Amino acid sequence: MYPGDDMSKWPTNVLTDARVEHRWDDPKSAGRWFLQNLQSLHPSRGGDGVFPQRVDALWDSYLMFGRDATWDETPTGVLSWGYTVMRTRAQLLKDFEFAIDTR
Repeated sequence: MYPGDDMSKWPTNVLTDARVEHRWDDPKSAGRWFLQNLQSLHPSRGGDGVFPQRVDALWDSYLMFGRDATWDETPTGVLSWGYTVMRTRAQLLKDFEFAIDTR
């Protein structure tokens, strides 16, 4: 996603939880899909209202899904999203704590 990115440089030992699956999406298929469909996902807690501009794919972002989320044509159960991760990290923490408290 960033000039010079290379799969061989990705530190796979950072996210080691068994639920994490590492993938490399050179054609940016997932990021392009999410960029095109982000506004129609209707997060229950919303985002911060800043939509990525002048990019070809959604990256440096988070999407938080609830436990009841499903994926048919489009995913359901989106709780929150943010762009960029560092800029919206306080909202991510707040929404994470909310999700923990309501389970």
